[in-house]
Amino acid sequence: MPSHHLSPFKFIACPLVCIGILLVDPVNIVPERMTCMEIWGGNQAIDKYFEAPGIDIYVHSSPYKDSQTGGGDIYYLTSCASGRISRFLLADVSGHGESASEIALSLRDLLRKNVNKISQQQFVSEMNVEFGELGEESKFATAVVATFFEPKNRLDISVAGHPYPIFYSASKQKWVHLDPTESDQGLENLPLGIHDESNYPGRMMTTGENDMFLLYSDAFIESVNTHHQMLGIKGVLEILNATNQLSPHEVIPFLRSKIGTMADGNLTDDDATMILGHFTSTKVRMKDNLMAPFRLLGDVCDNTQLGQ
Repeated sequence: MPSHHLSPFKFIACPLVCIGILLVDPVNIVPERMTCMEIWGGNQAIDKYFEAPGIDIYVHSSPYKDSQTGGGDIYYLTSCASGRISRFLLADVSGHGESASEIALSLRDLLRKNVNKISQQQFVSEMNVEFGELGEESKFATAVVATFFEPKNRLDISVAGHPYPIFYSASKQKWVHLDPTESDQGLENLPLGIHDESNYPGRMMTTGENDMFLLYSDAFIESVNTHHQMLGIKGVLEILNATNQLSPHEVIPFLRSKIGTMADGNLTDDDATMILGHFTSTKVRMKDNLMAPFRLLGDVCDNTQLGQ
């Protein structure tokens, strides 16, 4: 599938089943398979577990004060026509409810345009232009975008004003912070829409089986410990690395429980969202490769839910 292909597709609705937040034992959560040519996500409370070629994906989001109109954290997953390109977006926008949902719609439209492109750079550039055109300083956003290309086990990450992801190396059995790349531009990692010439830092890496990456909103690193000191990324890493090896399905519930019980207000005074990717040995199915050219002429399956 050519990475430059843009298909003339439209949205079709697909059934979406949600499960209660932290009410289900993560071991018993039944995974759903990402459908080829699908976009899934939104800004509402969710706990989900997906399977895709080469990666399992866990998503958790809790809007501020359990808002029924949706939070300011926006999360999306997409899968290309064959399933070999999986893309992940976590954005933190100013505002909640209707204001956030307006931006979420723009992000959804941009993601569907780029669903079959291996490179995410055009998407990130278009995203910045889109937010810049909103023309309101109160409507800025930070975001982290990750793209996994299964044939090469390659993970590409771009960050715009957002906390950098955390990565688990299975060979070293250690969680590390993915530090920004060096840049001489001086304008890197600005919130989206602030400067239309920003070059956002990125990182491309080859992944191994059982490695993991974690995208998260700032509620986790802005929480405080039992001494009321802000955890920061260092504190979150200490929590993860001081724990016996966690299974992928245990990581998010563990962090929510550990951090949430350290002090009142932790993970409740702001939107709290995490996306965990666990790399596996699964491959693109032959029938999906064969069907890809035909899917390019079809429609995108829209599994998004946005607050009103």
